[in-house]
Amino acid sequence: MVNFASIIEDIEHLSSFSEKTSFLSVILNSFQNKKVKIKPDDKRTLSDFAFKEINKLITLIPTLQTYKEKDEVFGYEDSLLGIIMLCHSSPTELSEDRVNDLKALMEVVDKERFVENTIDNIFKNGQNDKETIKHLIDSVIPLKDEFQKGQIYQGLLHYQGNIDALPSDSKLLLADYISSELKRYLDTPLDDTIVNNLEFACDVAKYFINDTVIALLNDVLKLEKNNVNYYAVASLLSAEQSVPSSVIISLANDIVYADMTYAILKKYGQTSLFPEELSDPVYLAKSDLVHWLTYPTELGKQPDKIEYLGKVKKGEEYYIFRYTSDSDNLGDDLKDQWLIGWSNDEGGTFSDFDLYSDYEQKTLEKTLKKIKKRLL
Repeated sequence: MVNFASIIEDIEHLSSFSEKTSFLSVILNSFQNKKVKIKPDDKRTLSDFAFKEINKLITLIPTLQTYKEKDEVFGYEDSLLGIIMLCHSSPTELSEDRVNDLKALMEVVDKERFVENTIDNIFKNGQNDKETIKHLIDSVIPLKDEFQKGQIYQGLLHYQGNIDALPSDSKLLLADYISSELKRYLDTPLDDTIVNNLEFACDVAKYFINDTVIALLNDVLKLEKNNVNYYAVASLLSAEQSVPSSVIISLANDIVYADMTYAILKKYGQTSLFPEELSDPVYLAKSDLVHWLTYPTELGKQPDKIEYLGKVKKGEEYYIFRYTSDSDNLGDDLKDQWLIGWSNDEGGTFSDFDLYSDYEQKTLEKTLKKIKKRLL
């Protein structure tokens, strides 16, 4: 049985909103599990907590200095709203004061998230005319916060399946904006936020290809940043453009991007560009797992060490690895210990940070059998 009071107490002592959001996900998952029945008293406790936190956020959000900080709070706010929806089947169950609290929170958040809201309007409500696109761009250009400016790319990528349906004059405006931003990035000192925006801009550029965009993507490749170059390469290949072999070789030798690069080359029938000596399935499987582990929700970085253990078949083929890391995402009992992970061509790449020592047997063959039986 979930101890909600204990979880709430833990959340109240956390300073990181991303950690608070993770803790709330435990509660939300418990609600969504039909086997878990939550008593009315527990629902009241959770609802009281959610509204207490909402009142804090109404005051806090406008005072935060950066949009990145605000974005973390928006994730927490979304989880709090999820708790309220699950505790109350209808708004009529809420007092007038609490309804007003929700309205106040929505007003604060909507004011801050005008970029995301405008993009939602364009694609969800069909307000995709030239004037609306121009208003969006004119609103984004003066922003000083680069993280907030980058939300336009993330929004476009979220609706990438709908971009082709945009009117031609609207697409042209967005293509011109992306070109101007790529030029600006190329002349701007590259901090982490700019590099992150460059990744998104190069990725979304494939939907707004013209001669100017193609030339700028080639200029981006000269920055020699593999995390950006992968997306520039993908957009150039989608436009049937050639890519310098030196860029492909650099990506192929980067354990984080090797497998993704091979996959995108395969998609466009260009695998001959990939160094033959690196097209080994084990190397590509290792690259696939390492890339997955770099996600913020996993290790958030490359493992410190990684070793291939062997291949097993359970319907599909799985390449099994063990790795170590000192990531802050790991508990002290897992840091610098051998952990188990695997790669699978069908999208089954995963690691739940299981200790290798819990599965190790007298022989590697028996160890792999136990991993296959217990984890796959």
